[in-house]
Amino acid sequence: MKSNSGLSIQLENCLGSISAEIERVVLAFSGGIDSCVLMHLLNAHPAPLIILPWHINHGLQAVADEMEAFCRSVADRYKLDIEVSHLNLDPDMANLESEARKARYALFEQALTPTDCLMTAHHAEDQAETLLLNILRGSGSSGLRGIAYRRTIGSSILVRPLLEISRADILAYAQRHRLKWYDDPSNKSQRFNRNYLRHQVIPKIKSRWPGYLGSIRSVITIQAETQQVLEELGAQDYQQVRYQSETETRDLLCRNTFQQLSYSRQKNLIRYWLKKYDCASLPQSRLNELIRQLNSRTDSMPVVSGSGYEIRVYNQCLYIVYKNSQVPLRAGYEFNHSAGLNIKELDLKLERKSIFLRLNQKDSGQSIKLKFRLKNQGPSPDSHRLKRLFQKHKIPPWKRPVTPQVYLDDELAGLWF
Repeated sequence: MKSNSGLSIQLENCLGSISAEIERVVLAFSGGIDSCVLMHLLNAHPAPLIILPWHINHGLQAVADEMEAFCRSVADRYKLDIEVSHLNLDPDMANLESEARKARYALFEQALTPTDCLMTAHHAEDQAETLLLNILRGSGSSGLRGIAYRRTIGSSILVRPLLEISRADILAYAQRHRLKWYDDPSNKSQRFNRNYLRHQVIPKIKSRWPGYLGSIRSVITIQAETQQVLEELGAQDYQQVRYQSETETRDLLCRNTFQQLSYSRQKNLIRYWLKKYDCASLPQSRLNELIRQLNSRTDSMPVVSGSGYEIRVYNQCLYIVYKNSQVPLRAGYEFNHSAGLNIKELDLKLERKSIFLRLNQKDSGQSIKLKFRLKNQGPSPDSHRLKRLFQKHKIPPWKRPVTPQVYLDDELAGLWF
């Protein structure tokens, strides 16, 4: 068991590892024993940092307001300001734990600045629970790294100083310093998978293998090293396979070069590419199906759906296509000789001079009209020329309905992309 000074050393090492530019520690403060111990450690530390506890009231249980009041009282005791946010989530929503976590971290990410450091009070048993949950969910190699000790969050950083400290050590510290905390009643509900592991599974593991936390820490360390190698390999392959298109803000993958990689490296590269653009990983079955189709026939054009996006193929390149709702465009927008045009539906602002620069034509006062291909619209007299323009500029089929067609004096002059 670590001594109380051991916990202080952990915090000292954590604070010593963060940039000297950090001016404020934002503590995710639930009022539970873990965050109360971290609050006490921070306030006892001599570092000249501003400490801001931040409590998230999820509105999920009858005692939510009572928990908030307790957190406010603790902050008052330390003479600290406190930030409180209300989420008011639906207690019957699917994946409640995951959605609540996403909502919390979205709040943190929006508000934190580069001179902030977010701290959470996750400890060694939290790490063990997370690893077991990820295994049971069939997580990939990145999920088997468990909870990160340190990572970026928006423009700031997130660190977890107590991640190697056991729950028993935290309780001993709290009792020695006579700390008060609030026991969240939801932690006893075995409706949640994490609580089921905590109350039913992990005690049996601990009784059979008392040193299980050390073993799990070793597994996570090895897996983190393995994942780093995979990411470095993915970055190397990405540089060889990536393709930059003038019509896309995100890099594409060149199918021909992609097919030269081994099966395992192809899968690793897809994971790397998705992570680079903050897309959730594909389930294993869909990833396998994507690779199978990409390697089966050169003329196949697979469409594989992920969470909020699709992977599509056009012109022998792989695209990430976000699933956006259909934009309610009009068939045409006219400049009417004004200096500019604002198409709010596409968040697109154009000036006359930019149109003529793109088309390499002189502005002689021509009328300018931007047209779009709408569903259920009759054939355009310019359909053959439009098709050639779309193909020339490699505009994929799913982008053609929202690609402006530029008409000067009612004559098709080009595309805007």
